[in-house]
Amino acid sequence: MLKKSIFITGPVNPGKSTKMLISEAEQVFKTVAYVPVNKILLKLSDKKAEMSYEGKDLSKFDYCLPRIDSKRAQHGYHVIKFMDMIDIKKPYSAETILIAHNKFMTLETLRKADIPIPVTYLIDSIDTAKSVLEKMEYPIVVKIVDSFGGLGVMMFDDKETALSAIDMLKSLRQQLIVEEFIKNPGEDIRAFVVGGKIVASMKRIAQRDETRANILLGAKAKYIKITGEMEDIALKAASASGSDIVAIDMIESPDGPKVMEININPGIKGIQKAVNINMAKIIIDFVAEEVQK
Repeated sequence: MLKKSIFITGPVNPGKSTKMLISEAEQVFKTVAYVPVNKILLKLSDKKAEMSYEGKDLSKFDYCLPRIDSKRAQHGYHVIKFMDMIDIKKPYSAETILIAHNKFMTLETLRKADIPIPVTYLIDSIDTAKSVLEKMEYPIVVKIVDSFGGLGVMMFDDKETALSAIDMLKSLRQQLIVEEFIKNPGEDIRAFVVGGKIVASMKRIAQRDETRANILLGAKAKYIKITGEMEDIALKAASASGSDIVAIDMIESPDGPKVMEININPGIKGIQKAVNINMAKIIIDFVAEEVQK
């Protein structure tokens, strides 16, 4: 057992994947703590920067493994940024949170790295929505930019229905993207990248009459050996994301694979079952290597 300490941070109530990581970490590290990210207190003064949780100094920990979702991205950004001042190791920078939890910013980052992506428009007014919807081929996909888990993703078969939905969502002050629909039987490919290496991959197959291939929405997962082209794309996307631990979601299109999303907070239960590997151990073993550097 390593005489090192790590803390994992995320929602108040950790999910199943996070609990699996905690359990695995307890087999490797002397001290393991779970800290709700929104309860982390940050203090700045002329003399020093302090990070604490319920009076406990978090700067004493050797590593932080974040499990920060989009709901907690704003505070999470400041927490991760703060760690640079107090020298806590972590798998990604604060900027990665901004990239990963904003779908348009994700695609901007991927495009800058010459990674194939779907045609996408950022919509912030009804007038621009009307202009975009006039030129799109249907069906189209509309997404809330900070949605996750397959939620906030809608498909529309005609302009009128799409415009009505966009009008309603804009009234709720939601920022949206309009994306081309890539003809596909409701399947996507997820590649897990840890430490710059692809450690597992799976195909997610949506339920009947469902286009969103997300396990949280009932999709089935099975092992798939990805092509060399997909490997190259996934590794480039992981590098562009700035995260050492990341899942890359791709879809096969008539023009070749395209990256749809990056996930810095991926669930691991589905991949462990589909591929029959201990993903929690792979991640924690990587963290152990990083801590000892």
